[in-house]
Amino acid sequence: MNRIGVDYISLIGISPLGMITAAADAGCHNISLILTRPDYNPDEYPWFSLIDDAALRRETVTCLRDRDVSIALVDGFAVYPDQPTENHRQAFEILAELGVRRVNTVSFDEDWSRMIDKTAEIVAMAREYDVTVTIESCPMLTVKTLAQALEVISAVNLPNFKLLIDTMHITRSGESGDIARLDPMLIDYVQISDGPLSVPDPLNYMNEAMNERMVPGTGEMPLVEMIRAMRRDIIVSIEVPMRSLKEAGMSETERVRLAVEGARKVVAAAEA
Repeated sequence: MNRIGVDYISLIGISPLGMITAAADAGCHNISLILTRPDYNPDEYPWFSLIDDAALRRETVTCLRDRDVSIALVDGFAVYPDQPTENHRQAFEILAELGVRRVNTVSFDEDWSRMIDKTAEIVAMAREYDVTVTIESCPMLTVKTLAQALEVISAVNLPNFKLLIDTMHITRSGESGDIARLDPMLIDYVQISDGPLSVPDPLNYMNEAMNERMVPGTGEMPLVEMIRAMRRDIIVSIEVPMRSLKEAGMSETERVRLAVEGARKVVAAAEA
């Protein structure tokens, strides 16, 4: 069960040290981070930037070592229509210091050809640093489906470019059954959460994704079947923000433990 992790959206805006502590207290050895606190910060956590703050990087490395936690993925390497991919260079420069070998990309650029070109630039840059890039599909972003993500991977055609499976997005795009037909080596990371099968109002989709997902195993998504279709060495990381429980007074660690326990049960059932 060392494959269970905690993704930063579960505690969005929290400092790296807070994320490490909450995950370790829940018995997890893997986390994902974002290098700079996102603008969306509903819990009003203090500003941080691992890119700009060398002292924070050193504290983070020490905390990772002391709590036996690794950064399994760094998010935030997005494609934007008006930003050069070279803007990501500084972030790539510090990944080795943090022990990071995997980053995730999504796209906010609706020009398909330009998006593929910029994605290829990010993946090629990552290869310079011996870093794997995963791509995540989301019905509300440019790469909306698993099929489209596979199209991008084929077009970029670099060996360090893999798939990230978000169980919510893949279920909502109607492609959960397609996972079993994929090359098992193509999937490199999983974000697990649960919820209803029906697609909510598009205006509420991202609110659900960022604020109120369900503990794995408590919703309607075919999580066991999806996890069973994947290799057993892939990290399965909870991406389960639960704002209602936070507002009810449940601590970060308690919320993480609740979601982690659900994920453990799903993974155990998939491996049985």
